[in-house]
Amino acid sequence: MAGLLLDSSDKTLTVGLSLDGKLLDSITYEAWQRQSEYLIPEIDKMLKNHMISRADLTEVAVSKGPGSYTGVRIALTVAKTISFALGIPLYLVSSLEVLAQEGKPSVCLMNARGKRSYFGVYNAGEENVKDCIKTNEEVLAYLKDHPDFIPCGDIAYLGLSSETPSIAYNLMRHIDEAHRCPEPLGARPIYLKDDYEEGRFQTVVRKMMPGDIDAVMAIAEESLAHPYTREQMLYEMNENPVSYLYCAVVDKEVVGYIDFYITFDSCSIAEIAVKESFRSKGIGNRLIGQLIKDCESKEEPVSWVTLEVRKSNERAQKFYKRHQFEAVTIKKAYYEDGEDAVYMVRSL
Repeated sequence: MAGLLLDSSDKTLTVGLSLDGKLLDSITYEAWQRQSEYLIPEIDKMLKNHMISRADLTEVAVSKGPGSYTGVRIALTVAKTISFALGIPLYLVSSLEVLAQEGKPSVCLMNARGKRSYFGVYNAGEENVKDCIKTNEEVLAYLKDHPDFIPCGDIAYLGLSSETPSIAYNLMRHIDEAHRCPEPLGARPIYLKDDYEEGRFQTVVRKMMPGDIDAVMAIAEESLAHPYTREQMLYEMNENPVSYLYCAVVDKEVVGYIDFYITFDSCSIAEIAVKESFRSKGIGNRLIGQLIKDCESKEEPVSWVTLEVRKSNERAQKFYKRHQFEAVTIKKAYYEDGEDAVYMVRSL
C-alpha cells in the first residue's frame, strides 16, 4: 500500500510517501505562493527516489483546509486529480488536525489574518473543539485557561512558540474510513469564512447519483405533501428517458434537488425541494438556474417551462414569480387530496 501525502494549506509545502502504514519519506519547507510551482516536481522526485511509479499509488491523503484560499486548493486539486485518474481512495484531513501532537491535547492554530486565528482542539484523535475562527485575544485566553494543552502550528504571530509535528506523518495516521471521501470529484476546500446563516457558502449543483437517494427522499418527505415514493424516484433516475435530476450539495451534504422533464420545445418541473435548514439561502435559485442552463443548451430551442403548485402554497408561488413564472389558470382538484393547483408558465 503506497500512499501519497500532501499539504499546501499555509506557508509550507509538505509532500510525503507512506508504504504499508509506515512513513517512508517526507519533506516540509516554506514555499509561500510557490506551492503550485514546486508540488508536482517534488512528487515526481520523491517517487523516483524510491522507485515507485504513479501507477503504484494506492491512496492519497490531503489537507482540506482551513487555510490560505489559494494554498488549500493547490494540493487538494492535485490529490483529486490523482485519485480520479488512478481510481484510488482520497482521504481528507483538517489542516488543523494535521498539526496536532499524537496522543497529546493540542490547540491547533493558523494565522487567519485580521487579528484572528483558525482554531481547533484535538485530543487523542478526538475533536474537542470543532475547527472555527477566533480572535487572537480569544485564543490567548483559551490557552491561559487550558495550560495543559499544547499550542501547535506556526504561531509566532501570537508571540508564542510551538512544537512542530510531522504533517506527513499525521496525514498518514488519518488514512481511515472516518476521513475517506465518498465522492472525490466533489471534494471541496474548507475555508471557515463561509457563513451558512447568511447564505454565504459554496453550493455545487450536479447530477443526482444512486448514492443520493436516501438524502433526496428525506428532503422530499420533509418538504412535499405527496412526494415520489422511493420506487418512483428510482424510476425517474434510471428509466425515465426525459427526466433530468440534479442535487444541490454543500460540504458533501445533499441539501436540495430538482426533477424536470424536457420534451420537444417545453420543459416541466416535476419536483423541487430544499432541506428546511437551507431554505431562503439561494439553493432553489441555483436549481432553477441549472434547469434554465439545460434548456438553453438544447439544439432545438425550449420555449416554455411549466409547473403546477398547490393553491395554498403562497410561498412557493412567490418564489416562482421571482423567476418570471406567471399564473395562467387553475387546475381544479389536481392533487390526490382534492386541492386545486395553480398552473404557472415561464417563457424562454
